[in-house]
Amino acid sequence: MNKRIFKAANIQEAIASIKQELGPEAMILSTRKIPKKPRDPYGREMVEVEAGIGTPLENHSGNKDLLASLRADMAEIKDMIAIAGMGSGVHQVLCRRFESAGVLASFLRSGVSEGLACALIEKASAGMEDNLAPEERIRRLKQNVMHQCLNHVSVKDFFRRTNISGLPHVAAFVGPTGVGKTTTIAKLAAMLHFKRKMRVGLVSVDNYRVGAFEQLKAYAAIMGLFCVPAFSAGDLACALERMKSMDMILIDTAGHSHYDKEKINEILALMKADFGISVHLTLSVTAESINMKEAAQAFSVFNPDTYVFTKIDEARRCGKVLDQINDMNLPVSLITNGQKVPEDLIVPDRQALIKIILGRNTKGEI
Repeated sequence: MNKRIFKAANIQEAIASIKQELGPEAMILSTRKIPKKPRDPYGREMVEVEAGIGTPLENHSGNKDLLASLRADMAEIKDMIAIAGMGSGVHQVLCRRFESAGVLASFLRSGVSEGLACALIEKASAGMEDNLAPEERIRRLKQNVMHQCLNHVSVKDFFRRTNISGLPHVAAFVGPTGVGKTTTIAKLAAMLHFKRKMRVGLVSVDNYRVGAFEQLKAYAAIMGLFCVPAFSAGDLACALERMKSMDMILIDTAGHSHYDKEKINEILALMKADFGISVHLTLSVTAESINMKEAAQAFSVFNPDTYVFTKIDEARRCGKVLDQINDMNLPVSLITNGQKVPEDLIVPDRQALIKIILGRNTKGEI
């Protein structure tokens, strides 16, 4: 094998040199960090990477160990490519903990932000013994990162309450326009009515969108549920009084741009009366991370109890969900993954949620 040693200030520069000089078929054979010399005030930390290209004789198909090694090398190169071009935080983590490259690449490919990915890896690495073998360090890191992810999220099934106290549980869904609140409510109503055998009432307070009440009423008619409109605080009080024998009342609110504070405040004023309403912030995973964050901040005036994440089937990467949970720490109550009513609704546990966020199996691996 034709082997070469490459030294660079960081991993990104080393990989760029390898690709330029040896081509895309090059294999990474080993890596190590070269510390700054204590007597050299102008020196700096470096990364040394050994890479090479195999000859045809070395790549014979009968050698299973070599084939496994080649696959591992290719996976490592893919990880390095995923990391290349990232910010200084990624570079610092790799310099301190090079074994985290694969985990870090998995986070970034899933859409988790650089900052959160690095923070989770740092927490997972804290307290790990320095004298562990490389393979054991990677195994231990993956295990610790998974624990960090599971501890980072929480879930809550808000919709199991029954009418034991004599009063129904009233739940309102708020969020930007187009996130799928009405369809989500229809799915939830069907699940509660048919699977959990609960008495469910529906209320629409959306008087902006043409046909909003008619859409909800059509779903209700199919399921045989009571559905009424309410466009003022008085209307809402009357609607809740009429439905006081229900176990669950689901309220569909108008969707507005998160920049339209006036309209958001109108909905807030409508629900501010002492109705004991739980609020569920509904966000689409198809939105850009910054738009999701800004929408969540705008609707935080409702003091939401949970997140509802919709349209995960339309998003290539769901890692932004982990960032949103980190930004505003709320439990997740529901996830939707399609247009079918009522099938495409998930009440997740923590492992299912992490599997969706990272897009992979969570049985001890990441």
